[in-house]
Amino acid sequence: MDANTVGDGEVPKQKGPNEFGTLGTIFVNPRATFAAMAERPRFLLAMMLVVVAISAMAVPIFQSGVVRDETLAKLEEKGTPEPQIEATAKFFDSPAGMIMGVAGNIVGVPFALLFSAALLFFMGNFMLGAKLRFPHYLSAAAYGSVVGIVDHAVRTALVVAKGSMDIRLGLGNLLGEDLPYLGRVLDSLTDPLLLWGMAITALGLAVYSKKGFGFGVIASIPTLLVTLLLSAMR
Repeated sequence: MDANTVGDGEVPKQKGPNEFGTLGTIFVNPRATFAAMAERPRFLLAMMLVVVAISAMAVPIFQSGVVRDETLAKLEEKGTPEPQIEATAKFFDSPAGMIMGVAGNIVGVPFALLFSAALLFFMGNFMLGAKLRFPHYLSAAAYGSVVGIVDHAVRTALVVAKGSMDIRLGLGNLLGEDLPYLGRVLDSLTDPLLLWGMAITALGLAVYSKKGFGFGVIASIPTLLVTLLLSAMR
């Protein structure tokens, strides 16, 4: 029998979607993209793209000197001794400063995705009774982060253009110049680009579990809270 021939009573195996293609279709047709991956959830290429993109966006931010200037300003406000301030300035002026910034993302982004998937797994399987495998949760987190690259790209462009790390894409724009921490949390909570990425993750969980979108939203709440708290620290 030919290798491509299906015998009587056999169910033909469906090939998974082209993984490169899913990186584009996740923006225009996310539900169909997740549905096509339900049997074999993909995540590796999506994770690689997120790591490369976010690491690459760290380069212009460090080159602009924004991180250096704001770090030194905070040290001066705290009354840090001058030798320590000078040592910090030399670090940021050296290649090591940028290397450390980029390397931090190379290590930190995969860890963040795995941690997000673990939170989703805990909520979805243990708290809400779903029966998904860990790769399903990692896939939803990874593809949500692919869409989240748009948020990072917009923020990077604004940081470089404004020369400031104080970037607001939500209601924080209405709260005055000196924004407290809770105000930054509110700003992140109302950032449509950040919420877009989180919605894609929630949709992925809904499709993979064959439950409603509400299931995905509830399962994503802990991940959303952690994301908001970390985003507000930028």
